[in-house]
Amino acid sequence: MKRFYDARPSNIRPFMDRMKLHISELDLPNVHIQQRNLFLFQPWNTPRFHYINPIAIYSKSTVAPVVFQRVFAYHRSQYSSYSAIYTDGSKRADYVGCGVVIEDIMHGYRLETSCSIFTAEAVAIYRALQLIDSHMPRKFCIYTDSMSVLEALENYHDCCHPVVCTILDITSRLYSKGFDIVFCWLPSHVGIIGNEQADSAAKSATTHLSLAVPLSDMKRVIMHHIFKIWQESWSRQLDNKLHSVKPVIGAWPVMPMRRTDVKLTRLRIGHTRFTHRHLLFGERAPECPSCNVSYTVHHILFDCPVFNHHRITFFHKSVLTLSDLVGESPHLNLFAFMKKIGFLYFI
Repeated sequence: MKRFYDARPSNIRPFMDRMKLHISELDLPNVHIQQRNLFLFQPWNTPRFHYINPIAIYSKSTVAPVVFQRVFAYHRSQYSSYSAIYTDGSKRADYVGCGVVIEDIMHGYRLETSCSIFTAEAVAIYRALQLIDSHMPRKFCIYTDSMSVLEALENYHDCCHPVVCTILDITSRLYSKGFDIVFCWLPSHVGIIGNEQADSAAKSATTHLSLAVPLSDMKRVIMHHIFKIWQESWSRQLDNKLHSVKPVIGAWPVMPMRRTDVKLTRLRIGHTRFTHRHLLFGERAPECPSCNVSYTVHHILFDCPVFNHHRITFFHKSVLTLSDLVGESPHLNLFAFMKKIGFLYFI
């Protein structure tokens, strides 16, 4: 079959044959994917989780770092009997890591590049809980700058992130052993030494942590790869009449009324009932009597001099582009113009 498709490149290859190329590009055979949660709690045994936020009343955009440092110092004086543990995650294009600082010792772990920053932050907390399992003290305060992870832990459900479920499971076991563990949110990069050390450990980790990649993270990687290929293909189709309207792929906002949205879509693709009905009925294409050319959406919107006065009235200029009128944010007077020239109800 390979020889057949190589000889006839215009023939579309089978789905699995096309996927082999993308699988090799993403290096998926070397990635272990976690397809489902390992820990599912019964409704009567769902762990209760809460965290503290001593800096909730302060905004990072308006408050100087020294204020956060002083508030944190006061917080530590209240929790002086709790050993401090700092966690952080880091993600770059070709690197994902997490860091844990416990008793002034920095631990850095490198994760699969397919992992998200959420996974990195969650794994950092998970590793912190593993590290305290064998410690003699029973009171710990775990600090993280990831509010999203803390909220996911607080709002547990059966379909939540697998690392979040693991954290809740190990936390419950530690509580049953008599540990007193407090979780606390801290803003990043405000000069808190432990937080900065965790950030440094997360960015320079060399020890590889063998951990399955959550399925949600892998889906995100695959979708990003698909959109990248799609965009590269679309960017080469400069002769396509839609390229000038939408050079970057992606979802656009929908009009409030479906009938209006349908008309706008037909204007964008250039296929309307007036300009293309002749193909269904076997008739001649309609021609503009003043220009002696076939009617097209482009001709009606931009070229025909008969409507120049209306263009200036509704758009305040006669030289326009498709993006001006039917782009991501269509012109406010587009449909008023269509109605005035009598074209609106023939779209």
